[in-house]
Amino acid sequence: MLEGIAELLGAFLDLFLIGSSSKNKRYFRIDRLVQEWAKKVGLHPQYNYKDEKVRSLSVVDDTGNTYQIWIETIKWRRLKVSTTNNISGRKRKYWSKKCKISKLTQVLFETYGVTENWILESGNTRTIK
Repeated sequence: MLEGIAELLGAFLDLFLIGSSSKNKRYFRIDRLVQEWAKKVGLHPQYNYKDEKVRSLSVVDDTGNTYQIWIETIKWRRLKVSTTNNISGRKRKYWSKKCKISKLTQVLFETYGVTENWILESGNTRTIK
């Protein structure tokens, strides 16, 4: 309960008292966490796509199949980390989990684990370079 009140107060301060600099600091912190994590698993974050701000990472297995991991900012200082196998139709796979910024690295590793399992299930591998 207190945690929820603290998050609500933080969002209120961001919106009305502190202004955009606090929001920019939070985005910088998220981007830094994503960069540090991406280095560990051999991925390269993408922050812009068609003039849109994004946080996306492409995972390519050794046979060239692609998977996508992305991070969305949702309300109350929470994030949603998702992954897909980039296949349309019945063979499409999708997984997501919501988290706080403090748990982002942990959830990114979990998301990458799901993606790696899909790669292994398809009989392929991924070499980290």
